[in-house]
Amino acid sequence: MRTSSKVRNGIILLGALAAAPTDAATISSRTYVSGLGTDNNPCSVLQPCRTLQNAVSLTAPGGEIVVLNSADYGPVVINKALTITSEGATAGILSTGAIAITINAGAADAVNLRGLEIDGGNAGATGIQFNSGLSLTVQKSVIRNFSSGGITISTPAPCSFLISDTAVSNVAGNAIAIAGQAGASGALNRVTASGSGSGVYAVGTKVSLAVIDGVASNNAYGIAANGASVTVRNATISGNTVGVQADQSGIVRLVQSTITSNGTGVIAANSAQIQSFQNNSIAGNGTDGIISTTVAQR
Repeated sequence: MRTSSKVRNGIILLGALAAAPTDAATISSRTYVSGLGTDNNPCSVLQPCRTLQNAVSLTAPGGEIVVLNSADYGPVVINKALTITSEGATAGILSTGAIAITINAGAADAVNLRGLEIDGGNAGATGIQFNSGLSLTVQKSVIRNFSSGGITISTPAPCSFLISDTAVSNVAGNAIAIAGQAGASGALNRVTASGSGSGVYAVGTKVSLAVIDGVASNNAYGIAANGASVTVRNATISGNTVGVQADQSGIVRLVQSTITSNGTGVIAANSAQIQSFQNNSIAGNGTDGIISTTVAQR
């Protein structure tokens, strides 16, 4: 049987439409990554991407990347408001290069990271580098084995931050460093910083930090404030060479905290102060050190 040219052309046209690939450049408010995905996919839940970096390019500003299963998703640069979420899976980022997560977001952009496991393999420089953005939130994450910094927040404009339920360890430099000439303020809530140069290091007269329910152990310096204002509440600071140091007019306020088993408990120098409310335990150190001011309970 002969087929007319119109029918043949229709069949060809329909076949071409059926075979047309999914538009991989479609931008979505929610994208997905999987260890079984590929970066040729559109990052949908049924066709997930393989790397976080590709998912970033296909996620709308203010959108979310969801991690579907445990895998290594590679280093990533974030340049917009964005959330990366991993619940029930390990969102691994192994970075033996310079920086695992670089954040160069806009002045009004909030970046949220949840459930990440970031490893420098003893060769990478920094776990999370927050260069610009309105705010940074890190939750339920693990950062370890870096040569320079675990989490470094240093922005030219004012910013805020919250780091909670997170462990940072084995960093040759600062496990967590907060700096900012224009101002940086925030909190570390239920954070452990261990085995590093400084557990928590805050520098700059416009830097304000609260450390709540935290642990700083086995560092050269447990908590250090250089010009900054740091409040430490219900924390355990132990096994460090120096437990708490305040320098260059910085101030550390201690509330309901334990400082023990350090080489030196507390040190204040260069017009800095360490204030202790009357509910702290500073004992059992090689040298306990001298509190600048004791504050009565109200």
